[in-house]
Amino acid sequence: MIEIQYIKYNQQYLDSLMELWNEEMTYDPISRDRFLQLIVYDENFDESLALLAVRNNEVIGFCYGVKRKVSYYTRGLEPKRSWINYLFVKTEYQRQGIGQKLYDLVENNLAKLGAEEVTLCAYSPNYLNPGIDVRYTKGLAFFRKNGYLLETDAVSMHKSLLDFVMPQKTKDKIKELENEGIKIFNYKDQYFSKLMAFLEKEFGPGWKRNFILSLQNENADKTVILCTDDQDEILGYCMRKIDGNDSRFGPIGVAESLRSKGLGGVLFDYMMLEMKKQGIPSAYFLWTSGAAIRFYKRHEMEIYRTYKVGRKDI
Repeated sequence: MIEIQYIKYNQQYLDSLMELWNEEMTYDPISRDRFLQLIVYDENFDESLALLAVRNNEVIGFCYGVKRKVSYYTRGLEPKRSWINYLFVKTEYQRQGIGQKLYDLVENNLAKLGAEEVTLCAYSPNYLNPGIDVRYTKGLAFFRKNGYLLETDAVSMHKSLLDFVMPQKTKDKIKELENEGIKIFNYKDQYFSKLMAFLEKEFGPGWKRNFILSLQNENADKTVILCTDDQDEILGYCMRKIDGNDSRFGPIGVAESLRSKGLGGVLFDYMMLEMKKQGIPSAYFLWTSGAAIRFYKRHEMEIYRTYKVGRKDI
């Protein structure tokens, strides 16, 4: 009989875990440093929710869950919510109940901490994916068996900027907007309070966090673009580099009352041109869904990954 220990995360097993991760998470390889930054050094990391299956001093399985310990801006602690972000077992040990055991232990621990629902993968702010890549067919089957609804699609998209040219219709639209007193420009410090208020009203805490990080990293003037009206009030904004990667695009947003007026498309093309000016070869983002997919396709972005988004009540 196989003797397996189910233990809390322990740094002494990091190398073994990294080897297993990159062996089994085929579409999501990760470096040691990135794993530490996104998971172990996350302010909500809890060893009791990061469980290892170990045999003969080798990690053969891993399950990682999250329950907030630190308030996330205006969302607070979200006391009923929790996440399971990663679950995988070494191929030769699959179909022996190891993944189920890891999952059950983590879910039980989440419930003991007060969680009443579990979301797969889409934990803010530190997530790799918004859901389960559809190519992980065994993973999808596992979570469906455990009661998750996996109906909604989310996608990752990208676009080459090597031959990008701002469309003439966008240039014409910018001139039309300028005639109405509407301006598009890179962020300036005098707009700090207005942008914070705009993001709070229109979008929420995650967007404010991204903007604040750009200020802390002293690159907001290069990564944030604003759109203002003839009264100098903010109508829309977009940014990039939210995770330190120059090519990472988003978020982008326009005041709810002005959506479908073409401002989003102008902001998008303006940002693409600014990125190309800085020698950035491509733009990508990790996820969107629904009607937004059509918006980005109109701007020649292509889907490079598709996921199933899922949740369940405990």
